[in-house]
Amino acid sequence: YEDGGGLTLTGGEPLLQPAFAEALLRLARAEGLNTAIETTGNAPWEILENVSPYVDCWLFDLKHMDSPTHRKWTGLGNELILSNLRRLAASGARIRVRMPLIPEVNASEDNLRQTGEFLAQLGAAIQSLDLLPYHKLARAKYEALGQSAKFYDAALMPDTQVDAAEELLRSYKLTVHIVG
Repeated sequence: YEDGGGLTLTGGEPLLQPAFAEALLRLARAEGLNTAIETTGNAPWEILENVSPYVDCWLFDLKHMDSPTHRKWTGLGNELILSNLRRLAASGARIRVRMPLIPEVNASEDNLRQTGEFLAQLGAAIQSLDLLPYHKLARAKYEALGQSAKFYDAALMPDTQVDAAEELLRSYKLTVHIVG
């Protein structure tokens, strides 16, 4: 903590336990700790609003801009997620958007453009967009648990495609980081 560290609530989804998340963040804030929460944003706005006074930085997952496609891959639409991201940005929160890049799922030029346009209109609240290129490191874990992953057969993105995605998103005046 001496070097500016703090407390990050991560998941699963910490907002599924809103009273606990709020209490823990409140106590961390009272101790002078920096706080962050990693979330999908798929919770009633009132929950985000209640924890927001105790959050220094939001790590907000954004998977796809098209709701039917989002539903296909995650099991739910993205309307609430996008609405919460808009409202959070309008409230002046500091937000780092995190987006996995998965070929043939969300790494298309069309989805990247929609993402760039959407985030650009949210303004200075968006501190950065962190791109997480798909990798297969969790495959062994899924196999050990006797489960299958949706993306077993997904191709890895060549560095040139990752770089092109980064360049495209930067054209919207976003700060973009490649993570992983």
